[in-house]
Amino acid sequence: MSDKGVAERELLTPGTATAQRKGTSVILDIFRRADKNDDGKLSLEEFQAFFSDGTLNEEELEKLFHTIDSDNTNNVDTKELCDYFADHMGDYEDVLASLETLNLSILKAMDYTKRVYESGSSLLSSVESAVDAIDEQTNPGRHYPSKAGHGLMDSWYDSPVPSYSPTSRVVPREHGKSFPTGSPDTKAEGLEGQINRLAELIGRLEDKTLWFDLQQRLSDSESTACTYLLLVRNEMTVSHKHLGEFCSSLKQYLKSVAGERDCFHVTAVKLPDGVTFIVYEFWETEEDWKRHLQSATCKGFQHVKVDTLSQPEAVSSVAVPAAWCTLSRE
Repeated sequence: MSDKGVAERELLTPGTATAQRKGTSVILDIFRRADKNDDGKLSLEEFQAFFSDGTLNEEELEKLFHTIDSDNTNNVDTKELCDYFADHMGDYEDVLASLETLNLSILKAMDYTKRVYESGSSLLSSVESAVDAIDEQTNPGRHYPSKAGHGLMDSWYDSPVPSYSPTSRVVPREHGKSFPTGSPDTKAEGLEGQINRLAELIGRLEDKTLWFDLQQRLSDSESTACTYLLLVRNEMTVSHKHLGEFCSSLKQYLKSVAGERDCFHVTAVKLPDGVTFIVYEFWETEEDWKRHLQSATCKGFQHVKVDTLSQPEAVSSVAVPAAWCTLSRE
């Protein structure tokens, strides 16, 4: 039983303040802190352990204990302790009474804050759900694995490592509009930021903005430069003590790879355990990827992985239809 929980019940229970002498709740709090086994009474050992501050020696503390123990039970209960201290408060009675009033006011304010916070959190959650739903409609190419029922990955809103796409293959942003990136700053905006984001997404939906159409059927038209792209998946588990170093290096790696001409798209996700990262890279051809492996960017990141990973990385690749990643206008 926590001190705070007991104090809240005693101070907020109607009639309690009038039933007790002013200032005694502070004494009760002292008693609860001394009662280590929560049996409602103090033994001599508990009394000496709590009140031994060098002012009184062991014998003097024992004598004081038996003085307070008016019913000679070798235990000091709440009433005995309060009666003893209340008789010796003197001019401090008003001071302790003021502390009681202050404590009660603080508890009431905290209770009010809790209720307001819970109400605001509920509203924010509803707005965020609406934002995410519209975001998925306006961005079919953005995949949310955690909401698809797999439960494997976070959307990584809190991640310091963003995903990148080369500017040559990304839809140009319309002047005056910004695309939500899910950065920590966006999350910190709270309810007002989410409402603004919701309004922006609705506007984008009305304007028929371009997006990645991952549901589009495979097209064999001659305009398609490559029939297939190579998707490379790299899963890495990082040592806790090297997490900061790894994230910094990964961020730089993603930024560098995104600028490579033959890389169609690169992104990274962080799994719920907080130390497992998966990087997805789309390359024009397998030869382009192998050439990338010999680059200074890749070798530099490889050196960092040797020092920071807790186990060998797992790399796999698969060919995917290029039309899945082409841009289309609805």
